[in-house]
Amino acid sequence: MRNFGYFEEDYTASLSEKGLWGRIITYIRPFRFPFAMAVLLSLFVTTCALALPWIMQQAIDLYITSPDLTFETRMAGLSDNVLLYGVLICIGFITSFLQVLLLEWIGQSIMQRLRQDLFSHLLKVNLRYFSTQPVGRLVTRLTNDVQNMHEMFTSIMVTIFNDLLRMACILGLLLY
Repeated sequence: MRNFGYFEEDYTASLSEKGLWGRIITYIRPFRFPFAMAVLLSLFVTTCALALPWIMQQAIDLYITSPDLTFETRMAGLSDNVLLYGVLICIGFITSFLQVLLLEWIGQSIMQRLRQDLFSHLLKVNLRYFSTQPVGRLVTRLTNDVQNMHEMFTSIMVTIFNDLLRMACILGLLLY
């Protein structure tokens, strides 16, 4: 069977290729403000998540293990802490939902632009190219590569950023 001159399976791209990240950034650049909003939402989500153990610690230290408080004082303090804990969980959930929604919108918009650019590029390609390339490979490459870029923008980079931010905040709280 002929390979139609298609050897990209043997080719592995490195992250240091010139222009690779520059091309990716050109697709991100129009979404600077929404991306900055997503970063701020990430900071807020991390703050809410890290405040929960502190509220629990305050409830245990101030109201459960303290021997000199009356029952009413303990219950009032614990009720306030439980209410604050619940409010922070709700705020964290809503903020996290908004962050995912915003990042999904950014990712879908970037992918739409990328697909339009790829389609316009395919329209400019010489017809001889299509006779030497299997159609299934072209379609598969176009759909799978764009989908992989979408996952990179919406899932992988966000997860890495959120986890690094959370680790930095935890380290800061431990050393503080």
